[in-house]
Amino acid sequence: MENKQSCEYNDNYQRNKIVISEEFTQDLQNSINEIINEQGYITHNIESRKICTGGNNFLGELYEINVTGKTSDGPNETNLFLKNIIYNDDFKVYSIQEVYAKESFVYNKLWKIYNELQDEAGIPAEDRFKMVKSYRQTNDKAIILDNLAVNGFKTMPRLEVMSIEFAELSIKQLAKFHGLSFVLQNRKPEFFDNEIKTIKQSFVYDEYWNGLAKKMCDFSTSRMDKSTKEKIDKLFLISLDKYPKYMNGLNSSIKCLVHGDYKMNNVLLKEKNGRVSEVIAIDYQQIYYGCPVIDLIYFIYAASDRNFRKQHLYHLRDVYFDSLTSFLKNFEMDPGFSRNDFEKCFEDSLDYALMYTLYMLPYFFVAVNAPDLAKDELLDITLQVDERFYTTMQGIVDEFIDLGIL
Repeated sequence: MENKQSCEYNDNYQRNKIVISEEFTQDLQNSINEIINEQGYITHNIESRKICTGGNNFLGELYEINVTGKTSDGPNETNLFLKNIIYNDDFKVYSIQEVYAKESFVYNKLWKIYNELQDEAGIPAEDRFKMVKSYRQTNDKAIILDNLAVNGFKTMPRLEVMSIEFAELSIKQLAKFHGLSFVLQNRKPEFFDNEIKTIKQSFVYDEYWNGLAKKMCDFSTSRMDKSTKEKIDKLFLISLDKYPKYMNGLNSSIKCLVHGDYKMNNVLLKEKNGRVSEVIAIDYQQIYYGCPVIDLIYFIYAASDRNFRKQHLYHLRDVYFDSLTSFLKNFEMDPGFSRNDFEKCFEDSLDYALMYTLYMLPYFFVAVNAPDLAKDELLDITLQVDERFYTTMQGIVDEFIDLGIL
């Protein structure tokens, strides 16, 4: 039985109540019914909502499905979060089907192995790398997880600068995610060679990408002075060769499975007494075998301003390395590279931050009421961004001018 009502607002996103039979394919309805049956419900009610993210997600439609009812053990409640694939033939930068298959692999296969590795090492719950519980019905069309919002988890408002507490906890989890890749390579080398090293970056760096990158670069610099634009035009030509190498791990000997899209709104947080107490990473659609330092730089520059980085950039770099080495001690391992090697990789890779923010940051700042990006051709879109984008982008450019990189 389903209830259909009007729209409501909760946390950072708007929710609109929907009816499953009207919204989902029969296959997806069957998956939900399987979960309900496996939970042992004798009678149940379903309440479903579509989550409107205000420009924050254009690869999938997001839903909350709340099941309440009775089992043989008494009253029960199951809260699901569902991400359903969007098919867009005009989306050419990568295969949407491929990135769903990647995330399905993480939840259905890799997470079980990572859990076993942490069990074998006797790592206590509070010190582990954490993931959201997934259901076996997760596949390359729909990702079905526990909805942790009912337990107080949420995302940071995507247009704000992250707090240092959130940044530290998120980077510690990122270090553990990378650490488990090093452990997997050590413990199960054949699996690692066949299943992890073969995971490629999803983006296709061709003439279409070059045109899109140029469009976004011009957009990002549209309010900058002529001298700055000329400097960035020179960088752009260099980046057409250098940026894909960063994204394919060709510029570093330090490699593992990386997240690929580790940014503020892909990390759930929980607060206690007004402070961030716990974080859990989500969204594994962009995983690939590459350089973990790129994940770290991506995260920091996606959710900070220049003032934040002046205070915390190198502190957060150290938090990452210290967390990685400490976590690996649980497995009687070290990273296989020294702090000096890591710091050199970080310094040598910093210009990646300038490149990717010129191309990608406008999408992170899409205005809340902007048109849906999911069904459009990216080259044809007239992007609408929040005004904070221009200040943030100018701060990044000024930083790299001061560093002598630009």
